[in-house]
Amino acid sequence: MDIASLVITVVLALLMLFLLVRLPLAIIGNLRAGHRFREGLANALAELRLSRMLAFLGIDRDEYLHGQQGLEIRKHMEKCDGCDEKARCDQALESDKAASVESLGFCANIDDLKTIRDGN
Repeated sequence: MDIASLVITVVLALLMLFLLVRLPLAIIGNLRAGHRFREGLANALAELRLSRMLAFLGIDRDEYLHGQQGLEIRKHMEKCDGCDEKARCDQALESDKAASVESLGFCANIDDLKTIRDGN
């Protein structure tokens, strides 16, 4: 084996070793970043009526956060935050569940939430 082949083999072996160490670290870092992102969504969700609406409709909040795409959750949160029917929402969420589920048509997210509820 000549010296060039030996150098190339050593370089490739070092690159493979680097990848074997670096790849798991990158995966763990991405998992942690994703977990922090979901925690941030959970904290923001807790401050909105949307969290109470999920409970009202029988949708588990953790399943919602982990089962839906982040962009969809953000869209739901923005619609909820910008809603002009907050007083009506509070009134509906405090009323009897059986009588109110059908009267939630004012909610900007109700169609998506019913689809999520029926899909689970």
